[in-house]
Amino acid sequence: MLSSVLPGRSCPPHSFIHARLGEGSIRSLLQRISFLFILAVIAQLPGTELQAASGMQIQLKTKAYVGAGNYFIKDIAYLAGTDSGWINKIGNIPIACAPEFGAVKTLSRHQIETIIRRSGADIPEIRFSGAAIVQIQIQGRKARAEELITVLKSFFIVNTPWLDPEIEIRSIKNLEEIELPPGEIELRISAKTPIVGKQKMLAPIDAIQNGKILSCFWVAAEVRIRAEILAARKVIPYRKVIAREDIVSVVKEIENLNESYIRDAETVLGKVSKRQISPGDPLTRESYEKPFFVNSGDTVNLRLAKNGFVLISLVRAEQDGRLGQVIRVRNLEFSTVLEAKVTGLNKVELP
Repeated sequence: MLSSVLPGRSCPPHSFIHARLGEGSIRSLLQRISFLFILAVIAQLPGTELQAASGMQIQLKTKAYVGAGNYFIKDIAYLAGTDSGWINKIGNIPIACAPEFGAVKTLSRHQIETIIRRSGADIPEIRFSGAAIVQIQIQGRKARAEELITVLKSFFIVNTPWLDPEIEIRSIKNLEEIELPPGEIELRISAKTPIVGKQKMLAPIDAIQNGKILSCFWVAAEVRIRAEILAARKVIPYRKVIAREDIVSVVKEIENLNESYIRDAETVLGKVSKRQISPGDPLTRESYEKPFFVNSGDTVNLRLAKNGFVLISLVRAEQDGRLGQVIRVRNLEFSTVLEAKVTGLNKVELP
């Protein structure tokens, strides 16, 4: 039987290995091989690429929010590497001026690499990962409720009879969705007309900085107004001339912001009710009208003044007429139809 013996050796290979290395050396070698294998596996795990690879690692963001003015490589990417000096140097390479608020600028990976290469620095080996295209826009700020409330109140103060203490903006429905430009800005109602419901409003607001409108957005708000207005003290029949004893001042919550409620008694005294008004009902501009000074079918005085002479005659009114209104009248003697201006109670005048 042949024995396995290497040429020039008097023992088989197994005995040779044991003889040269010994059992402890073999275990040590196997451990080193296992350790190197584990390191190789770890290097392939997600999240360890930047630390395991050599040179600079630049992972581009999908969206980058920057401040006003210039922005830099560090604003649009995550940087990693073994040399902190290079990380700082590359991170502070300027790119461009930030886009206007609300606009989005895009940069491709190739454009970013070109900017880095053209910076003049002796750049080490760089590996890129992350987004192929970076979207860049200015980081805005959240709107504060109090600044929007001030703008909404100002609209009511200027355009309605309500006063500041009587106006309450109870809530702003879409506050979390509103983003304002950074820095000092002025907010004001835009040229578009706000949409006002019974107790709600939808208002367009401009955000202005240095005289320039940077953005326009809509605010949806719930509004309550509690104020002193005029109401009927008792039943006011249809077509009754409203007197002081017919009305009373009351403090009420306004049910419909679109109604024109009356606050000054002189506005309605002497006017005629357009419908029957129940006790406690608020008086609005739609509930009264100017009285007729001339009623259709009545005989009225017609005055004609010409060349210093004044002529008075009787005519019949063909129309109802309020003060200052031009109506048709008919001459009683000749049945001629004329147009005359109402100048007083049962009085008209030829122009």
